Amino acid sequence: MNVDVHDVKVRQILRRSYELDHEHYAVGIEIQPYKLTGVVVGADGVVLARSRRHLTVMESAEVVKRVAELAENLVDDRLGCAFPRSRVCVGVQVGGPVDPDTGTVLHLVNGPDDHRHEKPPPYEWEDVPLGAELASMLGCATSVENDAHAFAAYERSLGVGRVATTFGVVLVRDGVGAGMVVRGERLSALMEFGHLQVWPRGRICDCGMRGCIESQVGNRALTAVVKERTGRELDGLEAAIALADGNDVQAREALAAFRKAGTSIARGIATLLTLFGPTHVVVYAAEDLIGAGPGRRAANSFLHAMRKFPAYTFQISRDCQIVTKPLDAVRGAHGAALIALQGCPGVRLQPR
Repeated sequence: MNVDVHDVKVRQILRRSYELDHEHYAVGIEIQPYKLTGVVVGADGVVLARSRRHLTVMESAEVVKRVAELAENLVDDRLGCAFPRSRVCVGVQVGGPVDPDTGTVLHLVNGPDDHRHEKPPPYEWEDVPLGAELASMLGCATSVENDAHAFAAYERSLGVGRVATTFGVVLVRDGVGAGMVVRGERLSALMEFGHLQVWPRGRICDCGMRGCIESQVGNRALTAVVKERTGRELDGLEAAIALADGNDVQAREALAAFRKAGTSIARGIATLLTLFGPTHVVVYAAEDLIGAGPGRRAANSFLHAMRKFPAYTFQISRDCQIVTKPLDAVRGAHGAALIALQGCPGVRLQPR
């Protein structure tokens, strides 16, 4: 069949003209320690452009400026400088508790051990009106969400939401977070999953309580636990994993830390199952932590312990599939954009 190339080009031009005249777009931005990841997403939920930026400081006022600049650059480069801001919305996600109704970051903190060799200064945000400040700068509708909720939004539209209506997402980064989708609707409530107490006589968590999930899991805590058990100085999670995977005399003690980390996540998953009854739970973590295989003893120990969640779950809620996925900052930014799009009039995203 002959295809008229000219006709194809004309149709593409007409389609592009229609999009620019009628459709809504979203910019999604993920804020992580000292870096930003941004995407532009169309009304169909497809990523059209992406970009990354490094940050030299994490002072809130400076980060707001850099987020606004990244959003402007993405819109100008992909849609054009004259594109009406009334049809662009912005979604931002951060790794801490937020009030999505007001767009306020309630608390965002890191420690100097989060970044291996760099060890930049720690920072702490409290009650930062991120959404309002960005909306004022950009002239766009702006939403702010927790990172685990953004990953849940991504999974709802483009992941396990295609086969499940009720599922959970567990996000293991410096700390541990979780998001839930129940009967197709994402729960936007504060969920301090990492601070569920799963070890009554456990380690003191950074939050001051004893025995939280985050007292054993998360890049920072897991590295600290391996240090405590082995007496070794370790420069981050990769070094802790290498110790557990190797033939060092302290490898067994290191592996015990990874088993307890997996058990901590298993007990947290059990709580999600007992409360909500999800059919699937997606666990996002570093590839080295969830990439099982020969010689990957740390990952094998972590996953084996995590998959024992039925032992801690109410018996009628044990039928659940665990899905593991490596961390991807673009998915987090994509999820933030999807949340923003859902607030646009006339845009209704469905699982694809």
